[in-house]
Amino acid sequence: MGLGAIVVVGPGAENASVLPGSFLARPLAYFEVLGRSTVERVIERFVRADVDIVTVLHAKADSGLKASFTAFENVEFQLANDIAAGMRQKLKEYSENGIDHSFLVLGNVYAETDLLDLYYFHREARQAATRAMDREGVLDLWVLDCAKAKDQRIDPQHLREWKTSHTSYFIREYVNRLTDPRDLRRFASDLLRGRCSAPPPGREVKRGIWIDEGAEVHRRARLVAPAYIGRGSEIMEDTLVTRFSNIEKDCCVNYGTVIEDSSILQGTEIGICLDVCHAVANGNKLLKLDRNVVIEITDTNVMRPNGQVAGQGKDRKWARNVLMFGGRKQRQPPISDLQPADSAPKQRGLLANFI
Repeated sequence: MGLGAIVVVGPGAENASVLPGSFLARPLAYFEVLGRSTVERVIERFVRADVDIVTVLHAKADSGLKASFTAFENVEFQLANDIAAGMRQKLKEYSENGIDHSFLVLGNVYAETDLLDLYYFHREARQAATRAMDREGVLDLWVLDCAKAKDQRIDPQHLREWKTSHTSYFIREYVNRLTDPRDLRRFASDLLRGRCSAPPPGREVKRGIWIDEGAEVHRRARLVAPAYIGRGSEIMEDTLVTRFSNIEKDCCVNYGTVIEDSSILQGTEIGICLDVCHAVANGNKLLKLDRNVVIEITDTNVMRPNGQVAGQGKDRKWARNVLMFGGRKQRQPPISDLQPADSAPKQRGLLANFI
């Protein structure tokens, strides 16, 4: 009696809330939170539960996503122009190949439940489907009888309206639906607070401070626990990363900037002497969580996708040492010329730009 899993990601598989402006160009399931995407964490949980085969069903090709799953031998990546038809076809294939039951989950749903207990509960209930739920309501996490479910309408947009007989399984453990970019921020905070079973990756250089492989932190930068610095990221001198903040991979936080209670998503560069507070930053876009607004930054000296330097071929280090005075670029003088050591906090306040 085999056991499979179908993980659905991509357009149409999420029910994300609408934010002003186009903040995220990819599904939430793809974005790394403390070094790993939600869909990677979901798949790993299935692999650890000894599921025989895991199918990642996606409506659009994504070489980066596919490459991240090559470490798992029993994980396959499949494209489907029609997600609903793709799920039905996969359930039919499972049934014909001896896979009697299958998990079905949307890739943005992260639940730390005992998957095998959920499967045994479903099998004993003798229903066509079992749907997980928690204190906030139903979840897009199912166990299906492949033979009974393959002909049902199981489009992600109509899962809640599926009329076939099913039972419910209550999850008491940690759950994050990741239906909104704010959930990315909450997930990062929960991981750093230890509310999830998954530990932060990288090396814990001090209690509550994790630095991943290839990251560079200047000796004059200050990290206040808990905090996470992702792979290949760079934290420049006199910066402060504090209050459950996470800097994902290939980011750069420049001189004198404060990152407080914020998430800096992969490949984002933050400029000089800024205060980024209660926010999620993605390339040149900033979601202010306390005001529920998205700001698009057009000045590449303030925020930009990492590597987007004005004037190709110019020294990137020079670009990092630029301040804007009256709209003109000027080289940043050494910090000893900017302020005496005993007046550093006061002087820095004059330079700070709040975004």
